[in-house]
Amino acid sequence: MAKQVAHEIKNPLTPMRLTVQSFQRRFDPADPQSKEKLHEYSNSLIEQIDVMSNIASAFSTYATMPAQKNEETDVCMVTQLALDIFNESNIHYTEDATSLKAVFDRTQLIRVVTNLVKNAIQASHPDRKNTIAVSVKHDDYKIYLTVSDKGTGVLSENVKKIFEPKFTTKNSGMGLGLAMVKQIVENFKGSIDMKTIYGEGTSFTVTLPKS
Repeated sequence: MAKQVAHEIKNPLTPMRLTVQSFQRRFDPADPQSKEKLHEYSNSLIEQIDVMSNIASAFSTYATMPAQKNEETDVCMVTQLALDIFNESNIHYTEDATSLKAVFDRTQLIRVVTNLVKNAIQASHPDRKNTIAVSVKHDDYKIYLTVSDKGTGVLSENVKKIFEPKFTTKNSGMGLGLAMVKQIVENFKGSIDMKTIYGEGTSFTVTLPKS
């Protein structure tokens, strides 16, 4: 993990160094476009600083997981509460019961749902609308929380890596979201599985014991 953090931080440092060196060589205060060029240089540096900040925040979140509360939580109610923060009209929620309870930290369940939905949103396919389906279903012993999308899907060679803390298919960030979700779910004796078809979409299912 430490090696991965170092690698991710070095990535934005290179363009930052090149930007500063270019500024030193080319900047001329007498240039009539000097203000515009200074603005361009500044924006480039700020963008890379933001990348580094996001890396640090993601790593900090993963490393300092809050103490869990073993409380009886209504999975249906908390899932809907988590979905309220999203304004996307393409998110659709269904349930097969009005109340399904599991022993799970309410705050951490919100984190699980929001991370899975954010991943689904970011997986949007450029050529079609990404419909996201969130459902809570159950049988006699288990509760199944599923988040499915019609996005880009996952390449077959990446399927086994998807829950690794250091793995990400995004251009920036640590790829800690799914690793954190897996850690939280397993702390409450649950499991998470992924089904994906590259180019068609992905589905994550969190399975929890009913209380």
